[in-house]
Amino acid sequence: MVVVVIIGLLAAMTLPAYRHITMRSKTTAVINDFRAFSTAFVTYNLQNGHWPADTGPQVIPPEMVGALPEGFVLPTPIGGVYEWDADVSSNGFYTKAAITIESAANNPMSEDLDQLQMIDDQLDDGNLNTGNVRLGSGNTLVLIIEL
Repeated sequence: MVVVVIIGLLAAMTLPAYRHITMRSKTTAVINDFRAFSTAFVTYNLQNGHWPADTGPQVIPPEMVGALPEGFVLPTPIGGVYEWDADVSSNGFYTKAAITIESAANNPMSEDLDQLQMIDDQLDDGNLNTGNVRLGSGNTLVLIIEL
């Protein structure tokens, strides 16, 4: 009985650590995706003098085929899908260029605010209401490249 109690206590102590490690891993993956995607879009803008046309979720703009990593069309590490937004205000604020993570019908985005806050802490100013990483309408996560 004592052994079972000790094993139960050890398991209970490891669960928060496991959750934190999992969150850090997903955060790192999203940040790496954001950096790779934004670098491709900024490079396009610098070479062509304009942003690619707005597209739907999981759709690579035709101008970016071959320049944008294929991971753009895959589900994100935190659920949901990536979307390129150009000259839109669908997230509760206007952006000239942004990458959004939003829920899809078969792949909902995580609503874990701790996870989203961890992404903002590492990539921006630590406030999901200001800066370049924001929480958009409908709990979308928005990386603003240009306002």
